[in-house]
Amino acid sequence: QQYFHLRDLQKSRKNPQFGSSKYSAKDLYEKGILLSIDQFSPRQFDKIDITISSNKPSIFTMKVFNNTLGITNHIPSTDLRMEDLLQAQFENQASLSLFDGLAKVNIRLLLYQINQK
Repeated sequence: QQYFHLRDLQKSRKNPQFGSSKYSAKDLYEKGILLSIDQFSPRQFDKIDITISSNKPSIFTMKVFNNTLGITNHIPSTDLRMEDLLQAQFENQASLSLFDGLAKVNIRLLLYQINQK
């Protein structure tokens, strides 16, 4: 999945400067990173893709793509600043709401995943 994602980015000449990774919501859910997405049950997460990319240092863009009906629908993206994630972790927040409350993620595990790449 990652190979095709990077190949598509290169073809469209939209390759983020600091990298991009594509995950299925199911994988992130199983790792404990993704806690929930409103209006979707965990059984539907295999049809939802999430990309995390970065064009600027310490700023990450998360995008959600819904492929449930065979048609890819793009849910609006959100920018995450590393500073905000670290501050939330410092304040002992366990989770963070993204996309105007549509999705909820585990802050500590999200930071680990971002720093892994």
